[in-house]
Amino acid sequence: MQLSGLNGARAVAGVVCSRGGVVPGEVFGQRLVARLIPAPLALVLMSLTLVACRDDGVVAEVGKRKVLKEDVTAFIAARSSRERPTSMEALDVLVGRSLLAEEARRAGLDQNPAVQSRLRAAERELLAQALLDQRLSEATSGAKLRERYDAARESLGRREVHVRQILIRLPPGADEQARAQAQSRMNGLFARLAGGEPFEKVAREGSEEPISAARGGDLGPVLEGQVDDVFFTESARLTKGERSRPFATPYGLHLVEAVDGVKTVVPTFEEARGKLEAEAHREAQAGLMKELREQIPVKTYPEHLETGASVGGGAGRLDQGPHP
Repeated sequence: MQLSGLNGARAVAGVVCSRGGVVPGEVFGQRLVARLIPAPLALVLMSLTLVACRDDGVVAEVGKRKVLKEDVTAFIAARSSRERPTSMEALDVLVGRSLLAEEARRAGLDQNPAVQSRLRAAERELLAQALLDQRLSEATSGAKLRERYDAARESLGRREVHVRQILIRLPPGADEQARAQAQSRMNGLFARLAGGEPFEKVAREGSEEPISAARGGDLGPVLEGQVDDVFFTESARLTKGERSRPFATPYGLHLVEAVDGVKTVVPTFEEARGKLEAEAHREAQAGLMKELREQIPVKTYPEHLETGASVGGGAGRLDQGPHP
């Protein structure tokens, strides 16, 4: 190709970039005036101008495919902080994977039904999650969660007990002899308490739960749902300083003394935030799915899932909702 005279000047004075638009013929801060320029100089200046108009978002080209700056950023963000690569390391990995992908296309693997199925699955999951992230972010914002907390504050409360315990272990399915031995041991400990010995002393010496025994049987505050239902029910019946009679749970035989009476504890916003967020997320997603089913027609062909099912008559059916 030869450029000379006015044509050379025009080529340098304005170059059309592949990414769109025209870059003025300006190199190293000197504006080129449309005038007669020798062809060799015009070519050099046009090359420099083309370099200047290269897309900054493209960090590599592998065959006909481009690796973008956003690809590198996403690759780095997906790694844990301990194994997070540098930008150049990430680019090197992406170039390598792009080479493999390019060769796979050349080999026709992108037309393989199994590969296409996996590509569709990946696209489906990525787009679905992107939509969920976008639509559900408002429902789980700090302000919305705070509103939910204020509205449900009282219902979030749970009963709490603070008791000491003595435990004699008795595994489920124990035979009569083992049960009799455990009951005899518990009766002996109960008799010591009835004789006036301090609960803490008897628990340290007789309880078979070593962690609480070391603290005189003290379990600390326990919320409803954190322990066996029978244990909590028996404990919640006691007033401060009151003792239960021996009772059984799947863990063995228990005897408890109330350090404090039962009370209702309302969690703080931060303590309840995880539960509130999960509930808001489920409700918002259910609402979104209902909205989409009303807006987008769905037709299913369950007969095609059966091995050897007849193709004839498979007209499909409109999906009116989720199926088991």
